[in-house]
Amino acid sequence: MIRLGNATISLERREAFLDGRPVRIGGRAFDILAALIRAKGRIVEKDDLINQVWPGTVVEENNLQVQISSLRKTFGPQELIQTVPRRGYRLSAEIDIAETQPPRNEIILPTETASSVDASAVRVFVIDDDASIRNALSRLLRAEDIPHALFGSAEEFLAAKWESPYACILLDINLPDKSGLDLQEALRKIKAPWPIIFMTGNGTIQITVQAMKAGAKEFLTKPFDDEHLLDVLASARKKAVECGDAWHYMKMSIEKYGKLTSREKEVYSLVVSGLTHKEISQKIGTSEVTTKVHKKNIMLKMQSRSLIELVSMYNTIKLNRHPEDQEPA
Repeated sequence: MIRLGNATISLERREAFLDGRPVRIGGRAFDILAALIRAKGRIVEKDDLINQVWPGTVVEENNLQVQISSLRKTFGPQELIQTVPRRGYRLSAEIDIAETQPPRNEIILPTETASSVDASAVRVFVIDDDASIRNALSRLLRAEDIPHALFGSAEEFLAAKWESPYACILLDINLPDKSGLDLQEALRKIKAPWPIIFMTGNGTIQITVQAMKAGAKEFLTKPFDDEHLLDVLASARKKAVECGDAWHYMKMSIEKYGKLTSREKEVYSLVVSGLTHKEISQKIGTSEVTTKVHKKNIMLKMQSRSLIELVSMYNTIKLNRHPEDQEPA
């Protein structure tokens, strides 16, 4: 996070806060603010700003002035942006880059890729309030050289630092305070990819159906046979690789999409809808040459080699976007 006076900015999430309260900033205005932040107090020439925010497009200086005025209005009386006559703009506020840890309930993007992960590397999270059960499962997993971590409650697990999407969960359904089903729902909301195997000593048909409908991989009744448990875990860990790969693809697609300008996002949506360059240029009011430049920039930023891949990433982004994120049109 970046602090500018009483404002806090996240360039990655394209979010802004004033005195801790979220404020809405238009796409062009945010691109200008991001360019000024990256300049770190240096003057950014007007032409440079226009080229960064409206690449490949002929834009009058008045458009830039309108967006600057919008930013000044948003951030109130503090003189955040200084006009340098006949040159451009710069930030007058001191930039403070805060060192922040990844937010709770966010999986850290791993360095491993789909080609370097197999089921033997998948960790098992054991969540059970009974210490004897946790210890017994730990002995079994150690004997099989299965990497694992133990947690006594849903709250303890939610407070943990998750370092990879490649994992599966052995989860007791009858936990104190937050139940196993509650944890399952919390993980579903943050799109955690981990397959869940429920454990219970007195499960009912209704609970079993509810858990399976919500995506549970398996439902085991205590006491269970060790060999059966290991078979279930082997299947779940293979599934975890598939789910982790899909999560990794989704996360990378969203991060790449966040680097596009507002106009590029608009063109992206039109490209994947099947419109030609001519139709897109007519729709957004630019030349075909400019439209082709936008498409080329989109391909480069999304690291895509084909239209099919662009469509696949677009659909993934639209399906997995956060409710507060800008939705692909």
